[in-house]
Amino acid sequence: MNMPISFLLSICLLLPGCVDSVNDTVNPERELFDDNTFVNEDEHIKLTWDVDSVVTIRLDLEKIEGPNIDLYTMTEVNYEKYKECDSFVYLAELSDPNTAAANLEATVDAGTYITVIDNTDCGEAQPPGPQGPFGTDDENDVARVDYRITAQ
Repeated sequence: MNMPISFLLSICLLLPGCVDSVNDTVNPERELFDDNTFVNEDEHIKLTWDVDSVVTIRLDLEKIEGPNIDLYTMTEVNYEKYKECDSFVYLAELSDPNTAAANLEATVDAGTYITVIDNTDCGEAQPPGPQGPFGTDDENDVARVDYRITAQ
């Protein structure tokens, strides 16, 4: 009886993707956020997420239209600094300043994290300034984004 199980396990280890599917069954991917939305000029979206143990976070973002945006993942303390447009620290592996698209993955420790989708002057990307001959065009330079964050 043990021989067929050992044989099947040996075959599984040799086949590409077999171990991944076993890992997906034991530790399934959990969706934290999935949305398609608009970020008005001079505003940001705050996504707060908690993890209870070491996990792999996958973050996908695509700008559908509008100006490039900043994508930052940080701690709560740094979010307070970010809100004031002060110097802040962010997780480089889960951040992409001045981006139109991002496909990021990193392993993080247990804790509370905040991912910011930024369409303000506080980050690297900045919405276009006033247009027109006298710089008076107050057009709202909206960014439309599609994003998904998962944990495994």
